[in-house]
Amino acid sequence: MTVSARVRVDTLASSVRVFDLGYSKDTYLFLAATTGAGRARAALKIAGMEAEDFVDATGPLPLGRWTHVALTLADGTGVLYVDGAEAGRNAAMAARPLLLGRTSRNYLGRSQNSTHPYLHGAVRDFRLHNRALTADQVRRLAQG
Repeated sequence: MTVSARVRVDTLASSVRVFDLGYSKDTYLFLAATTGAGRARAALKIAGMEAEDFVDATGPLPLGRWTHVALTLADGTGVLYVDGAEAGRNAAMAARPLLLGRTSRNYLGRSQNSTHPYLHGAVRDFRLHNRALTADQVRRLAQG
């Protein structure tokens, strides 16, 4: 699976979501522009898992400009890309995106969790792919 979008973050706040897909606070796939640790994070959790699987970037998403982000998930590996370059990787993802099942609480710019702030910025070109794009395909998508 690949999730990609272009996002413009105007104000950084911890837990602000670029997207949040799921059906409860215990089953989700999200991308946060930054965390309390100051890094963009993609996370996947399925109800019943002890902890979420996540991929952290080395820093937050850039402020005040359009940025392409993509998350690929395949064969137990999650890769987070920012502007076509790999920004983080987790080769030990236990959950699979198929386990999300049918999602009914899908948001752009906000979280399923009402205590999280809304995104101050914009999201465009949101795409879901039914396969993990290659690094070259992500790079081309980011350039287009």
